[in-house]
Amino acid sequence: YVTHDQTEAMTMGDRIAVLKDGVLQQVGDPRELYDTPNNVFVAGFIGSPAMNIGSFQVVEGGAQLANTRIPLPREVLSKIVPEDRGHVTIGFRPEALDVVTQAHEGAIPIKVVLVEELGADALAYGELVMAGAAAREIHSGAGEAQIIVRVDPRTPPRKGDTIWVAIKPGELHAFSASTGDRLN
Repeated sequence: YVTHDQTEAMTMGDRIAVLKDGVLQQVGDPRELYDTPNNVFVAGFIGSPAMNIGSFQVVEGGAQLANTRIPLPREVLSKIVPEDRGHVTIGFRPEALDVVTQAHEGAIPIKVVLVEELGADALAYGELVMAGAAAREIHSGAGEAQIIVRVDPRTPPRKGDTIWVAIKPGELHAFSASTGDRLN
């Protein structure tokens, strides 16, 4: 069965093959593709809303997001090659983020531009609070320079609020900045 609808594939398929320009990217069950995408293409294609993905400079063993350094596992750091030019592409799903206080270690500031209230669920769409061009390096299903956060539907933030989020342990996906291949 062939479909271009990833939601249909995830709900109907026991095994899914993801193709890009006629080239096989990954084959696996829906959970495998969602939890461990082989590359940036699969990571951005599988899941709704889409994974937040961005390329960031590696500084002192971590990816520099806004004013926060996100520590990277040694296995990831050891796989960064000269072609990556000191950058790593990281991804995290909207539900992989916890809303935290500004004082929380690893807190990332997000300025909320839209809140989508869905009853039992709510999604905050926002921008990384950081200087200039660096903010445009992240994208999601919402577009360039946007990040999506699943938030508490009972107490969602409001447009214009700055919220602080942290990536849950084990939920960071790392990819080569030059090839897009998975590093962890």
